[in-house]
Amino acid sequence: MLDAPTFLDFSIRLENIHDDVHGWVGGSMSRVPIAAFDPVFWAHHAMIDRLWRLWQLRHPGAQPPFSLLDDALPPFRAVVQQTLDVPALGYDYASSTSSTVVT
Repeated sequence: MLDAPTFLDFSIRLENIHDDVHGWVGGSMSRVPIAAFDPVFWAHHAMIDRLWRLWQLRHPGAQPPFSLLDDALPPFRAVVQQTLDVPALGYDYASSTSSTVVT
């Protein structure tokens, strides 16, 4: 997945994994209105975010399509381009190197 050459290729692969985990865990995780009440949800989404960061490190300069950069992210007062620089958001991952192996 991290070898996906474009944002769109990566996002499709990541979304498939994301959705599969929700279904595999089942229970409240498989029900959108209440998934966030399951503690597994938070660990799962932290890993999805980490994979995004690792992909960014392997593909410097790659970004979502320009047409998405100003899309709003409700309920937050942010748009896509304000969320692309992970360290600027005030956090990062301990093993954030482009050589980290994840398939």
